[in-house]
Amino acid sequence: MDLNSRIDNARNEVEKMKQQIQKSQVAKRDQGLGATARAKAAQLAPIRNPPTTKTRRSLKGHFGKVTAMHWAGDSRHLVSAGQDGNLLIWNAVTSNKVQAITLKSSYVMSVGYEQTKGEMVACGGLDNLCTVYKLSNPDHAMEMAFHEGLITCCRFLDETKILTSSGDTTCIRWDIASGRVLDTFAEHSEHVNFMCLSPSDKNVFVSASVDKTAKVWDIRTSKSAVQTFMGHTGDVNGVDFMPSDGNCFATCSEDGGIHMFDMRAYNELANYRVNLGTNNAPGMASDTLTSLAFSISGRILFAGHSDGSVLAFDTMSDSPTPAFTMAGAHERHVSCMGVSPSGEGLCTGSWDSTLKVWA
Repeated sequence: MDLNSRIDNARNEVEKMKQQIQKSQVAKRDQGLGATARAKAAQLAPIRNPPTTKTRRSLKGHFGKVTAMHWAGDSRHLVSAGQDGNLLIWNAVTSNKVQAITLKSSYVMSVGYEQTKGEMVACGGLDNLCTVYKLSNPDHAMEMAFHEGLITCCRFLDETKILTSSGDTTCIRWDIASGRVLDTFAEHSEHVNFMCLSPSDKNVFVSASVDKTAKVWDIRTSKSAVQTFMGHTGDVNGVDFMPSDGNCFATCSEDGGIHMFDMRAYNELANYRVNLGTNNAPGMASDTLTSLAFSISGRILFAGHSDGSVLAFDTMSDSPTPAFTMAGAHERHVSCMGVSPSGEGLCTGSWDSTLKVWA
């Protein structure tokens, strides 16, 4: 048997094994969160629908597509990047720009805000570099170079360490002061699109990839992923942990689906789907979900859509469709979103060059 035939047979065997794993997981699912809530006779409060939920602040200052945003730990400030070559620091309460940092590269795809003291921000993009700035002295920056692909996400672990994900299929943990690589997480077979840190254990994070999987990692054992979750049929674009519980996270995909997983059960808790199919950007799938974020309680799961809408799903319901939709939230593709650490506001960023704060 030649090498190509052996490779084809191995791929077929892997596919069969994946199907067996999925069948086994489906067989072990007992009931969803909605059924569990009803079984406990819980009287859940109704979801606040629009127009109660509406735009409270519009942050205008970018002159290109907004590609990334991240809240500061004080829930008052946030950082954003656009394809205009600027990092902007905002006061989300007053809508004022606090600081602007001019970048070497205008193609920035990711930003991160240090959460403890709020004195540093980071960014990365098509230059394959993760750059950390001290807000008190932005002219002095630390550039960390090792990735062989664009930087898709960057998150501070603390004031001395940062985590990045990349189009080169890996995630890296860095020492900020020296720019030295501490650990490399390399098990995805395709571009890593996004990642999220566990709210209860900073040693744990989840990465989302074009290979249609989400992987759970522990930085203390970087050689292999702790768990791998499957279910999507398209690129996994976003991932977020439920803030009230570090054991549950959700993923969204270009396939128009959202899957919510539990690490303890190593299984799916729920899945949601949308197929709006209108006014989407050229080249984008009609049902592409680009980003997502849990409310502070975990009750509502927000998702950004490529047509500019923001959808809200009730995680305590068995319904696979949105509880409400903020249609026309943006004029174009929603590229990023995040709920403030205090839970008081949702910020969304878009290719229409604006950020909006909702409450």
